[in-house]
Amino acid sequence: MKQILETYREAAAVLPPQIKRWHLTGAGLDALHEATVLLPTFGPDELLVRHDTCGICFSDIKIINLGPEHPRLTGRDMQSEPVVMGHEVALTVVGVGDNVKGQFKIGQRFIIQADVYYQHQNLAYGYQLDGGMAQYGLVTKEVLQGDEGCYLLPIQDGTGYVEAALVEPWACVVAAYEYPYRRGLKDGGRLLIVSVNGADLTPDDVPGQQPASIVKVNAAGADFAHLKLEGGGFDDILVYGTPEPDVLTAIMGCLGLGGILNLVLDKPLEGTVPVDVGRVHYEQHLFVSTDDPNKLNNAYSSNTRSEILPGGKVWFVGAGGPMGQMHLQRAVMLDNPPKTIVVTDMSDERLQRIRSRFGKLMDERGIELILVNVEAGGDPAAHGPFDDIVNMVPSPGLIAATVPHLAENGIYNIFAGLAKGVTANLDLGTILTKNQRLVGTSGSSIADLRRTLELVETRKLSTNASLAAIGGLPAFRDGLAAVKAGRFPGKVVIFPGIDDLPLLSIDDLKVNLPTVYAKLEDGTFWTLAAEEELLNLKLGT
Repeated sequence: MKQILETYREAAAVLPPQIKRWHLTGAGLDALHEATVLLPTFGPDELLVRHDTCGICFSDIKIINLGPEHPRLTGRDMQSEPVVMGHEVALTVVGVGDNVKGQFKIGQRFIIQADVYYQHQNLAYGYQLDGGMAQYGLVTKEVLQGDEGCYLLPIQDGTGYVEAALVEPWACVVAAYEYPYRRGLKDGGRLLIVSVNGADLTPDDVPGQQPASIVKVNAAGADFAHLKLEGGGFDDILVYGTPEPDVLTAIMGCLGLGGILNLVLDKPLEGTVPVDVGRVHYEQHLFVSTDDPNKLNNAYSSNTRSEILPGGKVWFVGAGGPMGQMHLQRAVMLDNPPKTIVVTDMSDERLQRIRSRFGKLMDERGIELILVNVEAGGDPAAHGPFDDIVNMVPSPGLIAATVPHLAENGIYNIFAGLAKGVTANLDLGTILTKNQRLVGTSGSSIADLRRTLELVETRKLSTNASLAAIGGLPAFRDGLAAVKAGRFPGKVVIFPGIDDLPLLSIDDLKVNLPTVYAKLEDGTFWTLAAEEELLNLKLGT
């Protein structure tokens, strides 16, 4: 048995002439089919790789739901060119093209940055590029010679296949607390100055760095829609005076990617304002303010905290699912964790699962855990106000309902991906007066992936603790259905090289694979020893 596992790790086995993989030919689970195809032929600038593990992401459900209407797949004939999904991948090199033999060798193991940029075109593994729900696949020139270099990151020999595959989703969680808002007026950026109160503003009024371009308008009669279209949005907008809500909404529409709106208020901003929370999440918009035009830079530099407040109080909204539990686990494992963690969900079972998984560690670290079932009438607000609120639920109404429970200088993290254009009616005046911040991030960069892998391989982060279910390649459809239904409290990981393995939860292992279950930590958490036992049992069956 040991020889089988060693042969697998070394990628020394004879390659099969045919392989199995999953093809998506349209929208819906009925359009997903397991197919048998010839082993791919690799070119001189390509690698042939074996997919060892592949996690299922909720973004995979979006592909299933939308099919050819998915933004990354628009215009693709999926009948003739089916999508091979899967981007949370750990892989092993089994074939090396002639032109890259100096860089790669058979047996090397990698994870992949899902977002790939090649000649300024945004591609993605498991979307435009064939992904990990296949026994074998190609890593092409776009990945190896991308705009940011190679999008493969090597993993250590002692790193497990499951923990490696789960670095990618964990990188999104790590990145959620490293948002890029620590700047003043952007040097070399585009600046829009809006006068609401009729003040005669000149570029001399601009503090700090020097923008490359400055546009100055009076709010009355300004065509803000045209202003945005002219240059694709502004890096900074300075507003002098207090605009009416409809005018402010139009002004916010002029923000570009990573744009900051700085309001110099001359009277309180009252009432609710429709805020595009989708753009806060996907485009990292930020809103700051001051009532002193001589202290514009203070608005930029105050409350730049990105980490959960040490010793503070945090509310994880809708945290019973896989990503929510990852946020929760990260908070518990911080060097300086919060003092109180409130978790809300609509399922007692999911909430109690959180206590069983993390309660012991929280007790050891002196963290108070409060679980609230909002469906059963629980009131999380009774435990506030909160220094941090992290929202996993894509509901603008819920965002509007929970923001008022943020403490002064608090951070509201919109982690749930709402579509751009989705607005929440927020009391922005109170948010600004209390020096609160609405923040958001989307996905992760290769730098985030590298940082997360480092945390895993230095044993500062356990991605294994996120695993809730496993399956072989034939279990992919069942795994997708389970993720869509929210059946498991953590991540589902598929072993593409295993045929004889149905979808099994961690608890199911006790009956179905007792020798694997025996090697779990506390009967709950996946381990490298459990993985080795599984592979010894199932490889070659």
